[in-house]
Amino acid sequence: MRVLFLGTPSFAVPSLDSLLSSKHNVVGVVTQPDRALKRGKAECSAVKSFAEKAGIPVVQPVKIRDEIDALKAFGADIAVTAAYGQILTQSVLDVFPRGVINVHASLLPKYRGASPIQSAISSGETVTGVTIMRTALGLDTGDILSVCTTEIGETENTTQLTARLGDLGAKLLVETLDNYDGIVPTPQNDEHATHCRTIKKSEQFIDFDRPAKDVVNRIRALADSPCAKTVICGDVYKIYGARKTDDKPAKCGEIIVCDSRLVISCADGSIEITELQAPGKRRLAAAEFLRGKKFPTGVICAKE
Repeated sequence: MRVLFLGTPSFAVPSLDSLLSSKHNVVGVVTQPDRALKRGKAECSAVKSFAEKAGIPVVQPVKIRDEIDALKAFGADIAVTAAYGQILTQSVLDVFPRGVINVHASLLPKYRGASPIQSAISSGETVTGVTIMRTALGLDTGDILSVCTTEIGETENTTQLTARLGDLGAKLLVETLDNYDGIVPTPQNDEHATHCRTIKKSEQFIDFDRPAKDVVNRIRALADSPCAKTVICGDVYKIYGARKTDDKPAKCGEIIVCDSRLVISCADGSIEITELQAPGKRRLAAAEFLRGKKFPTGVICAKE
């Protein structure tokens, strides 16, 4: 089939790569506009960078719903989306005779929405997966075409799991397209649906009033981006890793050990910070960080 690929972040790159190695013909790529940076510079998406190196035509509409003629010009039979980042209207869906399918990083109908991987880890899930679904109006509500599952590692964070799910989704995508005509779609059970939205900046700050396990899961979920944060002695520190400890807890958010280890009290226990970053400094393992800087015990870690 002639395929138009819509995707933006690194999660989508393996799917595009697999399509290029398949029997299907990728006729073009649609991705989000370049992101403005400081000093007049701009950053392109991971998908755009990969597509340009592969010699595939790339378009970057500000609003895809306003570019129907440009989409039709590709002459695609089907469109594949993978974390594209824009809602598709009916006018966009109608462009493709064989429809639109989406690579979604959860076991639908669980975790419909913008942050399925972060939400699964933060919720303490031990199993997740990838769903290939038909795209319909509504947020990830379309019929399911295929699914693959995988366990979530006990210490696995969002960056690591995203890479694994990207590879799993790529393989499943090609298998689904190869067998497209023989697949019987399965409607989702809306009664089992859960939803997750884009993570706000205010939600990056750690709530130490939560149980220790929940705090560790939240740190895993936000690593490596947008990253968990906390305020210590007036400065905002990024926290990239943590684990539960047996240290006796005190007040929630209180630093109870700061020698060769950095231990903070939570609601029902304590956690040890394993990796962090001071403002304007580089990311360090906690042991290395603590050789250069110590915090007073008794200090309370706070939100912004």
